[in-house]
This record gives sequence, C-alpha cells and structure tokens, in this order.
Amino acid sequence: MLGSKTWSDSQEYEMNNAIRSMGKENFKGIYKDFLSGDLYISKGHIPDDLMLKEFFDNSQENWAEFTNHITGKVCLEIGPCLISALTYWDVVSERHVIEPLYPKISEWQIINLGRSTYEDLICHGQGAENTIGELVNSVDGAILCRNMLDHTPNWKDVLFNISNYAIKDCRLLLWTDLYHLRGTDRGHYNITKDLEFFKGLITSLNFKIIRGYQDLNRAETLNYGCFAIKE
Repeated sequence: MLGSKTWSDSQEYEMNNAIRSMGKENFKGIYKDFLSGDLYISKGHIPDDLMLKEFFDNSQENWAEFTNHITGKVCLEIGPCLISALTYWDVVSERHVIEPLYPKISEWQIINLGRSTYEDLICHGQGAENTIGELVNSVDGAILCRNMLDHTPNWKDVLFNISNYAIKDCRLLLWTDLYHLRGTDRGHYNITKDLEFFKGLITSLNFKIIRGYQDLNRAETLNYGCFAIKE
C-alpha cells in the first residue's frame, strides 16, 4: 500500500490529521492567540523558541534584522496547514499562502470555531508543485517552507518553484525531514539520505545558505533546515 500511495492519498491523510489536531487543547491555545491579535510583529512579538532556534540561531538580533528586511515586502508560506506564521507578519505588504487543504481547513474553522485563521491572507488552494504565475519573480521578502517538503513526492518541483518565486535578496526559511529511518506512512515521503546533496541542491537554485540547523534529538529522521538568501 505505502509503495503505491499517491499525493491524493497523502492529502486525505493530512486532512484527517488536521481535523484531529484542531480538536486538541494545543490548537485551542493557538487559536486563542489568533483571536487576541497579540502576536503581530508590529507589536514586537518574537517567534516561539523552535522557530527562533531553527532559523535565527536563537538570536533576537537576527530576528529583528529579518523583520526589518521583510517590512513592506511580499512574503510567502508554503504548506502551513492549520495556521500560517504569516498571520502575524502584519508588517509586510502582501502575505501569500500555498496550501492545498486551505479551502477545507478554512471551512472547518469557520463552522466549528467561528473564524478562519486564513481570513486576511492571499490563499492559493493548490499543490505547491504547480507554478503560480502571479508569484514568479515577485517575492522580495521571505519564503517560509517548514515541515512540508517531505509531504509530497514532487518535492523537487516545490524547490524549483521557490527559486522561481524568489527575487534577489529574498530570504528562505526552509526546514524538512529528509529521510524517515523507520519508514514512511501515507502522508510522508523520503527525500534523500545525502545531506550534502540536499544542501548542494539549495545552492544550485541560487540560494546562499547563511545558517543551517539539524535537530539531532529527532532520532527517527534525518532532517535539515536553513536560513538562506537568494543571490
């Protein structure tokens, strides 16, 4: 079964997981933060410890430099699922999201919670491997792609599109599991065991890697993340 799984199978798997996750206490806390509006960059919010560690080397100075860069610019997140980090990036000029499950997740949130976390974003409800013409050579702020790339068999196409969307000096915040040491389920795919190959692919797409990160405590996967700049 797992050997013959399709992207469509994976999307069904992801939607079922999304519904379960939105019913848990953890998401209720996230949703409460969304309603409060307290996490906007304009209010001085600093991201959670995990994001600060993965992309900014635990440095609030690096985060501040990043927020200065994206202010007034176009930003994109790929595959946020339940809620996009861009919900709180209110200092940017345009906030685009690519999420194939967006229509279903947004509808579920409106019916069950009253509002959608996607309500103020420019949403593209399709797979990220499909090129969106209006985004080509248009993202000058940042592209965030976290915990998404191993959820599609077409991960190379996603990376190529990221490069096509980003213009010079655009920041890339990328993190993914590369290889699942205990096997994959219906929603996940292996990318590579070769970390240097993956880094080389990023640089071949004209991104200069500034900072890299691996979660070495994540024993079940080989993983990698980076903060890079389009050259």
